Amino acid sequence: MYLGLSGTIDESHPIHLQSPIPGVPGILQRQKIVELASEEFQNVTGISSICVRLMGFYGPHQDPEQFGAPLRLVHAAVSGKPLNLEGTFFSFEEDAVDLIYIKDLARAIALLHTAEKLHYGLYNIGSGKTTPNRELVELVRKAVPGFNASLPPGKFPFAPLPMMDIKRLREDTGFTPNFDTESTIKDYVDWLKAGNPK
Repeated sequence: MYLGLSGTIDESHPIHLQSPIPGVPGILQRQKIVELASEEFQNVTGISSICVRLMGFYGPHQDPEQFGAPLRLVHAAVSGKPLNLEGTFFSFEEDAVDLIYIKDLARAIALLHTAEKLHYGLYNIGSGKTTPNRELVELVRKAVPGFNASLPPGKFPFAPLPMMDIKRLREDTGFTPNFDTESTIKDYVDWLKAGNPK
């Protein structure tokens, strides 16, 4: 949602509606259309409606062919297959992404649905911190001894991704992630080693 922006971004920050990454058309426009439609629906019907903005979520039940490095790293480590980063974004050694485990993401959405009172119609859901890919690789190696793949040196040829400000979410629901990066990797590795395909 916040491609082309930098720093820490809250929900009120203007966004670029044109995708700044070639080959990824329409994502930002579609998200903004949904947000506007949700707001209009609420205004017309009086029925509460909220939207969320997501960034680097990963974990069980996700297609490992998606765009991010975390899924590919964990699947390669557990399967023993070569790491394939073709078609991924921000998968270089020096990149950093605001990552959130899918279980924390689901819990945040549940908290929004069950909160007694929400003050906004739009919420960022993230971890509130960026995780360097270097750290991610080291934690996968720790969870799966013998895994020795590495990421390409340098950075993705584009402006770094911002960190999502989750102050609204935290204040209205009390949300804080239950999983840090290390416990996320361990839980996901255990899930795949138990025989789950994704």
